[in-house]
Amino acid sequence: MRLFLFIAATCACAAPAHAASPLATEAQRSMEARALRLLASKPVQAQIAYVATRFRAEPFAATPEGGATLAAAAAEIGFSGAVGAVNQDAARPQVEWLWTPAHDWFGMHVPTAKVLMPNVDNVFRLIPVDAASHYRITAAPTGNVPTQVSLQLLPGLPGEASWSKVIQEMLDTDIRRDAKGGYTLTVGPEKLAGTHNHIATTPAARFILVRDTVADWAHQSPYRLSVTRLDGPPPGPPAGEAAQAAVAASLIHQTVDQLLGLRAHGFLQGPPNVLTPPKVREGGRWGLSASGHFRLADDEALVLTLDPVGAQYLAVQLANGWLGSVDYLHHTASLNNLQATPNADGSFTFVIAPRDPHTRNWLDTTGLHEGTIFVRWQKLPAVPSAAPAIRIVKLVKAAALPAQVSNTARELEVRARTAGYARRFSP
Repeated sequence: MRLFLFIAATCACAAPAHAASPLATEAQRSMEARALRLLASKPVQAQIAYVATRFRAEPFAATPEGGATLAAAAAEIGFSGAVGAVNQDAARPQVEWLWTPAHDWFGMHVPTAKVLMPNVDNVFRLIPVDAASHYRITAAPTGNVPTQVSLQLLPGLPGEASWSKVIQEMLDTDIRRDAKGGYTLTVGPEKLAGTHNHIATTPAARFILVRDTVADWAHQSPYRLSVTRLDGPPPGPPAGEAAQAAVAASLIHQTVDQLLGLRAHGFLQGPPNVLTPPKVREGGRWGLSASGHFRLADDEALVLTLDPVGAQYLAVQLANGWLGSVDYLHHTASLNNLQATPNADGSFTFVIAPRDPHTRNWLDTTGLHEGTIFVRWQKLPAVPSAAPAIRIVKLVKAAALPAQVSNTARELEVRARTAGYARRFSP
């Protein structure tokens, strides 16, 4: 069996998909198959149409690029809702990989499931939990470990009002690992003060979201995760597909309000071609973030010079005007500090442009002239100072930039990028 990754309808890469892959599990196959059935259901299709209707009421929909990207953006939100609905039984928890690029495996075509511009370097996995049970989560390395691992105990999923109310966050710096680099966590209602590898649930707890930040696509690999429910009340009957379709429809319906609010009051809150001042996230434990949107002519480029401020992970990601996916497997539509070339002083200069300016660190808009930008600084040595993080943001003519990268070199860069991403799906 072969695995093929796709963005939209374009084949990205191929790699073996078998039991050794940390993501190609039987549970994942089963959940994706169910999500596909939910996607075809009337309630989910009706809500995808509702998202498209809400999008069409936005001024951006009247632009050529807004209209061209609208349907795909609504569809990926729709499938994200279906994916989120299939693994909500805390009495029968499974590890679910979600917010994925489209892919073909196990005899299925699985479309893109993305919502609220998730980090393209992250492998996101979801585990349902409750406060009446105890669980054990084990993580085994499958190669070089990710740049960062974080776990969040959440009361809800994207779209739900409780989504941003994180109950507990655990970073890899909080976790004691074994001699092989793996770790085991316990989950339960006990506080267990002073205990490192324990997540204390509350009555509001519903999910644990695990992020493996795989910055080096060519060499790092996500952990192999498993979950065991150790005790708790006897399970009730599992939810049927009609009930799960109703949950998916509700998630989709709620998401559009959240997305349009984030788009209007976050990414588009200022003029184009600027970034918001860096925001300290979770008291500095997570790091910093900044956002904005670009509006560029064919002959223009937006130049960003960023200071890592000690972060082990710095990344810039582009999306379309709906916060929807662009083809980051065949294009350098996202770059992090392990993929980019630094300046002599350790800073990074990124160039956003719809056409290749032949500079280092080109962020390819995939031909789009309008879209959104998100910047992340993670794994900082201390509570960061945001002041020096953004040095330069300026609009220039692309022809004025130095020619540093040939067509052949760019082709090799993208080819290596595509092959590197495929490693996530091979042993």
